Amino acid sequence: MILTICLMLMALSVSAQKVTFPQKGKLFHYAPYPRGVSFENPGELLDEVKLMPMQCYDFERDSVWKAPRQKKISSDERGIWLDKLYMVDADVSFAKAGPQQSLYVAFTIDKGKDYPGPVAFVRRGEQPSEWYYPFRYNKNREIRFEGRANPADSAVCAAQWRIPELYQELCRILVEMEKDGKTTVYLADTALVFYDAARTEAAEEPDRLVLCPFSDGRIYELVYYNRFLSDKEKYEVLRRGAPDGDGDDQYTIPTPQVIQNNVETDEAPIGIHWSRGFWIGITLSILLALISLYVRFSPMKGVPYTFNGSWIIIGLAVAGALFYIYLVPSAQDNKYLYYISIIVGYWLVCYVPDPTGYRQASKKTYDLSKLPGCVWLVIIVVVGSLAYMFGPAVSALLPMITLFMFCKNMWLTFETRQYLKNNVYEEPENMADDSLDADRS
Repeated sequence: MILTICLMLMALSVSAQKVTFPQKGKLFHYAPYPRGVSFENPGELLDEVKLMPMQCYDFERDSVWKAPRQKKISSDERGIWLDKLYMVDADVSFAKAGPQQSLYVAFTIDKGKDYPGPVAFVRRGEQPSEWYYPFRYNKNREIRFEGRANPADSAVCAAQWRIPELYQELCRILVEMEKDGKTTVYLADTALVFYDAARTEAAEEPDRLVLCPFSDGRIYELVYYNRFLSDKEKYEVLRRGAPDGDGDDQYTIPTPQVIQNNVETDEAPIGIHWSRGFWIGITLSILLALISLYVRFSPMKGVPYTFNGSWIIIGLAVAGALFYIYLVPSAQDNKYLYYISIIVGYWLVCYVPDPTGYRQASKKTYDLSKLPGCVWLVIIVVVGSLAYMFGPAVSALLPMITLFMFCKNMWLTFETRQYLKNNVYEEPENMADDSLDADRS
Protein backbone atom coordinates (compact mmCIF):
# COMPACT_ATOMS: atom_id res chain seq x y z
CA MET A 1 0.00 0.00 0.00
CA ILE A 2 2.78 2.42 0.91
CA LEU A 3 4.53 1.64 -2.37
CA THR A 4 1.36 2.31 -4.34
CA ILE A 5 0.75 5.61 -2.58
CA CYS A 6 4.33 6.71 -3.29
CA LEU A 7 3.96 5.83 -6.97
CA MET A 8 0.69 7.76 -7.18
CA LEU A 9 2.24 10.81 -5.54
CA MET A 10 5.22 10.62 -7.91
CA ALA A 11 2.93 10.40 -10.93
CA LEU A 12 0.90 13.37 -9.70
CA SER A 13 4.02 15.43 -9.13
CA VAL A 14 5.24 14.62 -12.66
CA SER A 15 1.96 15.48 -14.33
CA ALA A 16 1.50 18.60 -12.20
CA GLN A 17 4.79 20.20 -13.17
CA LYS A 18 3.98 23.44 -14.97
CA VAL A 19 6.19 24.86 -17.68
CA THR A 20 6.69 28.61 -18.00
CA PHE A 21 6.69 29.51 -21.69
CA PRO A 22 8.29 32.68 -23.11
CA GLN A 23 5.85 35.19 -24.58
CA LYS A 24 7.99 36.60 -27.40
CA GLY A 25 6.94 35.32 -30.82
CA LYS A 26 4.10 33.18 -29.47
CA LEU A 27 1.39 32.70 -32.12
CA PHE A 28 -1.01 30.67 -30.02
CA HIS A 29 -1.06 28.67 -26.82
CA TYR A 30 -3.78 26.18 -25.89
CA ALA A 31 -3.43 24.67 -22.46
CA PRO A 32 -5.43 23.42 -19.48
CA TYR A 33 -4.30 26.54 -17.64
CA PRO A 34 -4.89 29.40 -17.32
CA ARG A 35 -7.80 29.69 -19.79
CA GLY A 36 -7.93 26.24 -21.28
CA VAL A 37 -9.51 23.00 -20.19
CA SER A 38 -9.88 22.77 -16.44
CA PHE A 39 -12.44 21.62 -13.95
CA GLU A 40 -12.88 25.09 -12.52
CA ASN A 41 -13.84 26.23 -16.04
CA PRO A 42 -14.53 22.93 -17.79
CA GLY A 43 -14.24 22.52 -21.52
CA GLU A 44 -13.21 26.02 -22.63
CA LEU A 45 -10.82 25.54 -25.58
CA LEU A 46 -9.46 29.08 -25.72
CA ASP A 47 -6.08 30.35 -26.88
CA GLU A 48 -4.40 32.52 -24.26
CA VAL A 49 -2.59 34.79 -26.76
CA LYS A 50 -5.41 36.22 -28.87
CA LEU A 51 -8.30 34.43 -27.14
CA MET A 52 -8.96 32.44 -30.31
CA PRO A 53 -11.43 29.60 -29.70
CA MET A 54 -10.47 26.18 -31.00
CA GLN A 55 -12.37 25.11 -34.11
CA CYS A 56 -13.85 21.79 -35.14
CA TYR A 57 -12.97 20.87 -38.71
CA ASP A 58 -14.73 18.73 -41.30
CA PHE A 59 -12.26 18.26 -44.18
CA GLU A 60 -14.81 16.45 -46.35
CA ARG A 61 -17.20 19.41 -46.32
CA ASP A 62 -14.39 21.98 -45.92
CA SER A 63 -16.18 23.57 -42.97
CA VAL A 64 -15.17 24.80 -39.54
CA TRP A 65 -17.14 25.85 -36.46
CA LYS A 66 -16.42 26.77 -32.88
CA ALA A 67 -15.53 23.75 -30.82
CA PRO A 68 -18.17 22.86 -28.22
CA ARG A 69 -17.32 22.85 -24.55
CA GLN A 70 -15.82 19.54 -23.52
CA LYS A 71 -17.59 17.65 -20.78
CA LYS A 72 -16.01 16.63 -17.52
CA ILE A 73 -14.53 13.16 -17.71
CA SER A 74 -13.03 12.84 -14.24
CA SER A 75 -11.61 15.15 -11.60
CA ASP A 76 -8.00 13.98 -12.04
CA GLU A 77 -7.64 14.11 -15.83
CA ARG A 78 -7.14 17.36 -17.73
CA GLY A 79 -6.33 18.35 -21.26
CA ILE A 80 -7.92 18.71 -24.66
CA TRP A 81 -9.66 15.43 -25.39
CA LEU A 82 -9.07 14.44 -29.00
CA ASP A 83 -12.61 13.28 -29.61
CA LYS A 84 -12.91 15.37 -32.80
CA LEU A 85 -10.73 16.81 -35.55
CA TYR A 86 -9.71 20.29 -34.36
CA MET A 87 -8.16 23.16 -36.34
CA VAL A 88 -6.28 26.19 -35.03
CA ASP A 89 -7.40 29.41 -36.70
CA ALA A 90 -3.92 30.82 -37.30
CA ASP A 91 -1.79 30.96 -40.46
CA VAL A 92 1.37 28.94 -39.74
CA SER A 93 2.77 28.89 -43.29
CA PHE A 94 6.40 29.89 -43.73
CA ALA A 95 5.26 32.74 -45.98
CA LYS A 96 3.09 34.22 -43.23
CA ALA A 97 4.64 33.13 -39.94
CA GLY A 98 8.30 33.34 -40.94
CA PRO A 99 11.13 31.02 -42.05
CA GLN A 100 11.84 29.67 -38.54
CA GLN A 101 9.08 28.16 -36.40
CA SER A 102 8.82 26.17 -33.17
CA LEU A 103 6.08 23.80 -32.07
CA TYR A 104 5.77 22.46 -28.51
CA VAL A 105 3.35 19.63 -27.78
CA ALA A 106 2.70 17.84 -24.50
CA PHE A 107 0.32 14.94 -25.07
CA THR A 108 -0.68 11.53 -23.84
CA ILE A 109 -2.19 8.53 -25.59
CA ASP A 110 -3.64 5.85 -23.36
CA LYS A 111 -3.46 2.86 -25.69
CA GLY A 112 -0.73 1.47 -27.89
CA LYS A 113 -1.94 1.79 -31.47
CA ASP A 114 -0.46 3.03 -34.75
CA TYR A 115 -1.55 6.64 -34.77
CA PRO A 116 -0.78 9.44 -37.25
CA GLY A 117 -0.38 12.59 -35.26
CA PRO A 118 -1.46 13.93 -32.86
CA VAL A 119 -0.74 17.10 -34.89
CA ALA A 120 -0.58 17.71 -38.64
CA PHE A 121 -0.15 20.60 -41.09
CA VAL A 122 -2.96 20.94 -43.67
CA ARG A 123 -4.74 23.19 -46.09
CA ARG A 124 -8.50 23.32 -45.81
CA GLY A 125 -10.21 20.74 -48.00
CA GLU A 126 -7.21 18.42 -48.35
CA GLN A 127 -7.49 14.70 -47.74
CA PRO A 128 -5.54 13.27 -44.75
CA SER A 129 -3.20 11.50 -47.17
CA GLU A 130 -1.87 14.94 -48.18
CA TRP A 131 -1.31 16.19 -44.63
CA TYR A 132 2.18 16.56 -43.17
CA TYR A 133 2.81 14.92 -39.81
CA PRO A 134 6.00 16.13 -38.08
CA PHE A 135 5.94 12.90 -36.05
CA ARG A 136 3.77 9.85 -35.51
CA TYR A 137 2.95 7.48 -32.67
CA ASN A 138 2.98 3.68 -32.96
CA LYS A 139 1.52 0.81 -30.96
CA ASN A 140 4.83 0.08 -29.23
CA ARG A 141 4.50 3.48 -27.49
CA GLU A 142 7.19 5.02 -29.64
CA ILE A 143 7.44 8.36 -31.41
CA ARG A 144 8.41 7.90 -35.05
CA PHE A 145 10.27 10.43 -37.20
CA GLU A 146 11.03 10.25 -40.92
CA GLY A 147 13.41 12.43 -42.94
CA ARG A 148 16.66 12.65 -44.88
CA ALA A 149 20.01 12.93 -43.17
CA ASN A 150 21.12 15.54 -45.73
CA PRO A 151 19.15 17.76 -48.11
CA ALA A 152 20.64 16.05 -51.17
CA ASP A 153 19.90 12.49 -49.98
CA SER A 154 17.17 10.53 -51.71
CA ALA A 155 16.89 7.83 -49.02
CA VAL A 156 14.52 8.50 -46.14
CA CYS A 157 15.54 7.38 -42.66
CA ALA A 158 13.06 6.35 -39.97
CA ALA A 159 13.95 6.72 -36.28
CA GLN A 160 11.85 5.74 -33.29
CA TRP A 161 12.10 7.00 -29.73
CA ARG A 162 10.46 5.15 -26.90
CA ILE A 163 8.78 7.25 -24.22
CA PRO A 164 10.75 6.85 -20.95
CA GLU A 165 8.91 4.72 -18.42
CA LEU A 166 8.59 7.42 -15.77
CA TYR A 167 7.11 9.87 -18.29
CA GLN A 168 5.06 7.39 -20.29
CA GLU A 169 1.79 9.19 -19.60
CA LEU A 170 2.96 12.66 -20.73
CA CYS A 171 5.25 13.05 -23.72
CA ARG A 172 6.76 16.48 -24.36
CA ILE A 173 8.22 17.36 -27.79
CA LEU A 174 9.76 20.57 -29.10
CA VAL A 175 10.02 20.74 -32.92
CA GLU A 176 12.03 23.42 -34.74
CA MET A 177 11.18 23.79 -38.45
CA GLU A 178 12.95 25.83 -41.13
CA LYS A 179 11.77 26.83 -44.57
CA ASP A 180 14.42 24.68 -46.30
CA GLY A 181 13.02 21.58 -44.58
CA LYS A 182 15.56 21.29 -41.78
CA THR A 183 13.81 19.94 -38.71
CA THR A 184 15.25 19.59 -35.22
CA VAL A 185 13.31 17.62 -32.62
CA TYR A 186 14.01 17.80 -28.89
CA LEU A 187 12.68 15.10 -26.57
CA ALA A 188 13.33 14.37 -22.90
CA ASP A 189 16.84 12.99 -23.37
CA THR A 190 17.31 12.87 -27.15
CA ALA A 191 17.47 15.31 -30.05
CA LEU A 192 17.35 14.54 -33.77
CA VAL A 193 17.96 16.65 -36.85
CA PHE A 194 16.72 15.75 -40.34
CA TYR A 195 15.37 17.29 -43.55
CA ASP A 196 11.79 17.07 -44.80
CA ALA A 197 10.59 19.72 -47.25
CA ALA A 198 7.06 18.30 -47.56
CA ARG A 199 5.48 21.56 -46.40
CA THR A 200 7.24 23.80 -48.92
CA GLU A 201 7.24 21.30 -51.79
CA ALA A 202 3.49 20.80 -51.65
CA ALA A 203 1.35 22.21 -54.46
CA GLU A 204 -0.03 24.63 -51.88
CA GLU A 205 1.85 25.12 -48.63
CA PRO A 206 -0.11 23.93 -45.58
CA ASP A 207 -1.16 26.92 -43.53
CA ARG A 208 -3.15 25.39 -40.67
CA LEU A 209 -2.40 23.08 -37.75
CA VAL A 210 -4.89 20.39 -36.80
CA LEU A 211 -5.22 18.05 -33.83
CA CYS A 212 -6.06 14.57 -35.05
CA PRO A 213 -8.97 12.72 -33.42
CA PHE A 214 -8.17 9.82 -31.13
CA SER A 215 -10.60 8.73 -28.42
CA ASP A 216 -7.85 7.59 -26.04
CA GLY A 217 -5.60 10.66 -26.28
CA ARG A 218 -5.46 14.25 -25.12
CA ILE A 219 -3.32 17.36 -25.54
CA TYR A 220 -2.00 18.94 -22.35
CA GLU A 221 -0.21 21.85 -23.98
CA LEU A 222 0.07 23.20 -27.53
CA VAL A 223 2.35 26.22 -28.12
CA TYR A 224 3.49 27.69 -31.45
CA TYR A 225 6.23 30.31 -32.07
CA ASN A 226 7.33 32.23 -35.16
CA ARG A 227 10.95 31.86 -34.03
CA PHE A 228 13.39 29.44 -32.41
CA LEU A 229 13.72 29.48 -28.64
CA SER A 230 17.02 30.48 -27.09
CA ASP A 231 19.12 27.88 -25.29
CA LYS A 232 17.97 29.28 -21.95
CA GLU A 233 14.32 29.09 -23.01
CA LYS A 234 14.77 25.54 -24.34
CA TYR A 235 16.34 24.57 -21.04
CA GLU A 236 13.36 25.85 -19.06
CA VAL A 237 10.90 24.11 -21.37
CA LEU A 238 12.68 20.78 -21.84
CA ARG A 239 13.96 20.08 -18.35
CA ARG A 240 10.40 19.52 -17.11
CA GLY A 241 10.09 16.56 -19.43
CA ALA A 242 13.33 14.79 -18.52
CA PRO A 243 14.10 12.38 -15.66
CA ASP A 244 15.50 14.28 -12.67
CA GLY A 245 14.72 17.48 -14.50
CA ASP A 246 13.65 19.59 -11.54
CA GLY A 247 17.06 20.69 -10.33
CA ASP A 248 19.04 23.38 -12.13
CA ASP A 249 22.19 21.24 -12.21
CA GLN A 250 20.56 17.97 -13.19
CA TYR A 251 19.63 18.54 -16.81
CA THR A 252 21.53 19.29 -20.01
CA ILE A 253 19.88 20.08 -23.34
CA PRO A 254 20.56 17.07 -25.61
CA THR A 255 22.81 17.70 -28.61
CA PRO A 256 20.95 17.06 -31.90
CA GLN A 257 22.14 13.94 -33.72
CA VAL A 258 21.68 13.37 -37.46
CA ILE A 259 18.83 10.95 -38.07
CA GLN A 260 19.73 7.32 -38.76
CA ASN A 261 17.59 4.30 -39.44
CA ASN A 262 16.48 2.82 -36.16
CA VAL A 263 13.44 0.78 -37.11
CA GLU A 264 12.07 -1.91 -34.81
CA THR A 265 9.66 -4.67 -35.74
CA ASP A 266 5.97 -3.98 -35.30
CA GLU A 267 5.71 -6.67 -32.66
CA ALA A 268 8.13 -6.08 -29.79
CA PRO A 269 9.69 -9.26 -28.35
CA ILE A 270 8.03 -10.51 -25.18
CA GLY A 271 9.12 -8.52 -22.16
CA ILE A 272 11.78 -6.54 -24.00
CA HIS A 273 10.39 -3.27 -22.64
CA TRP A 274 9.75 -4.36 -19.05
CA SER A 275 11.10 -2.06 -16.38
CA ARG A 276 13.73 -3.07 -13.83
CA GLY A 277 11.03 -3.51 -11.18
CA PHE A 278 9.14 -5.95 -13.39
CA TRP A 279 12.28 -7.99 -14.03
CA ILE A 280 13.18 -8.09 -10.34
CA GLY A 281 9.66 -9.14 -9.37
CA ILE A 282 9.31 -11.92 -11.91
CA THR A 283 12.87 -13.22 -11.36
CA LEU A 284 12.34 -13.34 -7.59
CA SER A 285 8.99 -15.10 -7.89
CA ILE A 286 10.23 -17.72 -10.37
CA LEU A 287 13.43 -18.38 -8.41
CA LEU A 288 11.58 -18.90 -5.12
CA ALA A 289 9.01 -21.14 -6.84
CA LEU A 290 11.76 -23.31 -8.39
CA ILE A 291 13.51 -23.69 -5.02
CA SER A 292 10.21 -24.67 -3.39
CA LEU A 293 9.52 -27.26 -6.10
CA TYR A 294 13.04 -28.67 -5.77
CA VAL A 295 12.65 -29.11 -2.01
CA ARG A 296 9.20 -30.63 -2.45
CA PHE A 297 10.19 -33.22 -5.04
CA SER A 298 13.73 -34.02 -3.88
CA PRO A 299 14.51 -33.79 -0.14
CA MET A 300 10.79 -34.06 0.78
CA LYS A 301 9.80 -36.45 -2.00
CA GLY A 302 6.74 -38.54 -1.13
CA VAL A 303 5.60 -36.33 1.73
CA PRO A 304 2.06 -34.92 1.31
CA TYR A 305 1.82 -31.15 1.00
CA THR A 306 -0.91 -28.68 2.01
CA PHE A 307 -1.59 -25.16 0.80
CA ASN A 308 -0.52 -22.80 3.57
CA GLY A 309 -1.12 -19.45 1.85
CA SER A 310 -4.13 -17.19 1.46
CA TRP A 311 -6.66 -17.49 -1.31
CA ILE A 312 -7.71 -13.95 -0.43
CA ILE A 313 -4.23 -12.73 -1.38
CA ILE A 314 -4.47 -14.58 -4.70
CA GLY A 315 -7.93 -13.15 -5.38
CA LEU A 316 -6.78 -9.61 -4.61
CA ALA A 317 -3.68 -10.10 -6.76
CA VAL A 318 -5.84 -11.25 -9.69
CA ALA A 319 -8.12 -8.24 -9.23
CA GLY A 320 -5.10 -5.94 -9.09
CA ALA A 321 -3.62 -7.52 -12.22
CA LEU A 322 -6.85 -6.93 -14.12
CA PHE A 323 -6.85 -3.34 -12.86
CA TYR A 324 -3.31 -2.65 -14.10
CA ILE A 325 -3.74 -4.50 -17.40
CA TYR A 326 -7.06 -3.04 -18.52
CA LEU A 327 -7.53 0.23 -16.62
CA VAL A 328 -4.04 1.71 -16.17
CA PRO A 329 -2.09 2.46 -19.37
CA SER A 330 1.66 2.01 -19.23
CA ALA A 331 4.64 1.32 -21.43
CA GLN A 332 5.02 -2.25 -20.18
CA ASP A 333 4.43 -4.82 -22.93
CA ASN A 334 2.75 -8.16 -22.18
CA LYS A 335 1.96 -7.23 -18.59
CA TYR A 336 -0.33 -10.25 -18.27
CA LEU A 337 2.72 -12.57 -18.46
CA TYR A 338 4.27 -10.76 -15.51
CA TYR A 339 1.17 -10.99 -13.33
CA ILE A 340 0.51 -14.63 -14.24
CA SER A 341 4.10 -15.48 -13.29
CA ILE A 342 4.10 -13.74 -9.90
CA ILE A 343 0.66 -15.12 -8.95
CA VAL A 344 1.66 -18.68 -9.89
CA GLY A 345 4.96 -18.15 -8.07
CA TYR A 346 3.12 -17.18 -4.88
CA TRP A 347 0.81 -20.19 -5.20
CA LEU A 348 3.70 -22.66 -5.58
CA VAL A 349 5.68 -21.14 -2.70
CA CYS A 350 2.72 -21.45 -0.32
CA TYR A 351 2.74 -25.26 -0.08
CA VAL A 352 4.22 -26.91 3.05
CA PRO A 353 4.74 -30.58 4.02
CA ASP A 354 1.81 -32.10 5.91
CA PRO A 355 2.64 -35.80 6.44
CA THR A 356 -0.22 -36.41 8.90
CA GLY A 357 -2.86 -34.22 7.28
CA TYR A 358 -3.06 -32.19 10.48
CA ARG A 359 -2.77 -28.80 8.79
CA GLN A 360 -5.37 -29.71 6.17
CA ALA A 361 -7.79 -30.96 8.83
CA SER A 362 -7.32 -27.85 11.00
CA LYS A 363 -8.43 -25.45 8.27
CA LYS A 364 -11.74 -23.75 8.93
CA THR A 365 -14.55 -24.12 6.41
CA TYR A 366 -17.74 -22.13 6.08
CA ASP A 367 -21.05 -23.29 4.62
CA LEU A 368 -22.49 -20.36 2.71
CA SER A 369 -24.89 -22.37 0.56
CA LYS A 370 -27.90 -21.52 2.75
CA LEU A 371 -27.47 -17.76 2.67
CA PRO A 372 -30.35 -15.80 1.05
CA GLY A 373 -29.86 -14.06 -2.27
CA CYS A 374 -29.83 -10.53 -0.79
CA VAL A 375 -26.97 -11.48 1.51
CA TRP A 376 -25.05 -12.92 -1.45
CA LEU A 377 -25.59 -9.64 -3.31
CA VAL A 378 -24.18 -7.67 -0.36
CA ILE A 379 -21.21 -10.04 -0.15
CA ILE A 380 -20.48 -9.69 -3.87
CA VAL A 381 -20.65 -5.88 -3.69
CA VAL A 382 -18.45 -5.70 -0.59
CA VAL A 383 -15.91 -8.20 -1.93
CA GLY A 384 -15.81 -6.45 -5.32
CA SER A 385 -15.28 -3.05 -3.68
CA LEU A 386 -12.48 -4.37 -1.46
CA ALA A 387 -10.85 -6.08 -4.43
CA TYR A 388 -10.94 -2.83 -6.42
CA MET A 389 -9.47 -0.84 -3.49
CA PHE A 390 -6.81 -3.23 -2.26
CA GLY A 391 -6.14 -5.42 -5.32
CA PRO A 392 -3.68 -3.02 -7.02
CA ALA A 393 -1.61 -2.69 -3.83
CA VAL A 394 -1.52 -6.46 -3.29
CA SER A 395 -0.50 -7.18 -6.89
CA ALA A 396 2.23 -4.52 -6.69
CA LEU A 397 3.60 -5.99 -3.45
CA LEU A 398 3.05 -9.66 -4.34
CA PRO A 399 6.77 -10.46 -4.97
CA MET A 400 7.56 -9.21 -1.45
CA ILE A 401 4.65 -11.21 -0.03
CA THR A 402 5.97 -14.25 -1.90
CA LEU A 403 9.41 -13.74 -0.35
CA PHE A 404 7.85 -13.59 3.13
CA MET A 405 5.82 -16.78 2.54
CA PHE A 406 8.89 -18.52 1.13
CA CYS A 407 10.90 -17.80 4.29
CA LYS A 408 8.01 -18.82 6.54
CA ASN A 409 7.25 -22.07 4.70
CA MET A 410 10.92 -23.01 4.31
CA TRP A 411 11.25 -22.77 8.10
CA LEU A 412 8.17 -24.99 8.55
CA THR A 413 9.62 -27.42 6.00
CA PHE A 414 12.90 -27.50 7.91
CA GLU A 415 11.07 -28.21 11.18
CA THR A 416 9.04 -30.98 9.56
CA ARG A 417 12.09 -32.59 8.02
CA GLN A 418 13.94 -32.54 11.31
CA TYR A 419 10.94 -34.07 13.03
CA LEU A 420 10.65 -36.84 10.45
CA LYS A 421 14.31 -37.71 10.92
CA ASN A 422 13.73 -38.29 14.63
CA ASN A 423 10.31 -39.92 14.50
CA VAL A 424 8.56 -42.77 12.73
CA TYR A 425 6.62 -41.48 9.77
CA GLU A 426 3.95 -44.26 10.14
CA GLU A 427 2.80 -42.81 13.50
CA PRO A 428 0.76 -39.79 12.42
CA GLU A 429 -0.59 -39.03 15.90
CA ASN A 430 2.89 -37.84 16.88
CA MET A 431 2.71 -35.17 14.21
CA ALA A 432 0.09 -33.33 16.22
CA ASP A 433 2.85 -32.29 18.58
CA ASP A 434 3.07 -28.60 19.28
CA SER A 435 6.56 -28.58 17.82
CA LEU A 436 5.00 -28.09 14.39
CA ASP A 437 3.27 -24.96 15.66
CA ALA A 438 -0.18 -25.59 14.16
CA ASP A 439 -1.01 -21.92 14.46
CA ARG A 440 1.35 -21.26 11.52
CA SER A 441 -0.97 -23.05 9.08
